Amino acid sequence: MTIDEIAAFIEVARRGSLQAAAERLLISSGSVGRRLDALEQRLGTRLLNRSTRALTLTEDGEDYLIRVEPALGSITQAGDRLRDRQVGPQGELRVSLPVNYGRLHIAPHLADFLRLHPSVSVDACFDDHFVDIIGEGFDLAIRIGQLGDSRLVAKRIARDRRLIVASPDYLAHHGEPRHPCDLHEHHCLHFTRFQGPAQWAMQRGDERHVIPVSGRLKSNYGLPLTLAAEQGLGLVQTSESIVAEALANGRLCEVLSNWKLPDIAVHAVMPARQHTPLKVSACIDFLAKRLPLSD
Repeated sequence: MTIDEIAAFIEVARRGSLQAAAERLLISSGSVGRRLDALEQRLGTRLLNRSTRALTLTEDGEDYLIRVEPALGSITQAGDRLRDRQVGPQGELRVSLPVNYGRLHIAPHLADFLRLHPSVSVDACFDDHFVDIIGEGFDLAIRIGQLGDSRLVAKRIARDRRLIVASPDYLAHHGEPRHPCDLHEHHCLHFTRFQGPAQWAMQRGDERHVIPVSGRLKSNYGLPLTLAAEQGLGLVQTSESIVAEALANGRLCEVLSNWKLPDIAVHAVMPARQHTPLKVSACIDFLAKRLPLSD
């Protein structure tokens, strides 16, 4: 059995198709298929059920994947460690980024990062879904807010202040809330990726309120909510770094500023492993210096 055959099997198992695995391995789908055929012949068993619609693992394939995936990871890490000692950061860095935060605060710095590390290339995937970093073959992800996967290692690299904003026009027509309980009387534009029900938590000293909110627009993407707030549709809870420009030029105004909302943590998240490749650690260190750090 060859490393190439095992790698082809692992990529097909992760991605569910020959074509997706071929794109990741930078070879043709025919080459992937031939490597799989050779591996199955050497092992004397079928690893994948193949149909016109999908590829699924057989029972033997599931057992084999559990055993060879960490072994191949260890071999890859050993090679990464030796290469890093000789030449520094190199190779392709596949990173998952949140769409809006990534567009505003990470995308503008990618060219500088690549200039600093000429032997590194970046495959930047912008997606607000919590991708399976290990299963989808990412080296690194930048995540906002709460974390949950115990298989991952996280390092906080930035923080952001959460606040509530509205347009001057909205406040002129509906009045400005003076207390969290006033939110019951307002249109609140809600980000549906906040975990749990539609409610906003605020604290001032020992006084704490968790207010159920409702409005005519909710979304799993923050940009439509901030745009709607600028156009006078309601209040939105967002991060200071996202709306800093709109606050500075008066398109939005902060409300309930004497109340504190939970801060937003920005984490670099990576698979747990003994050796972190230099391309990954270099990117984390770079972003930690460049990302906004609200007090």
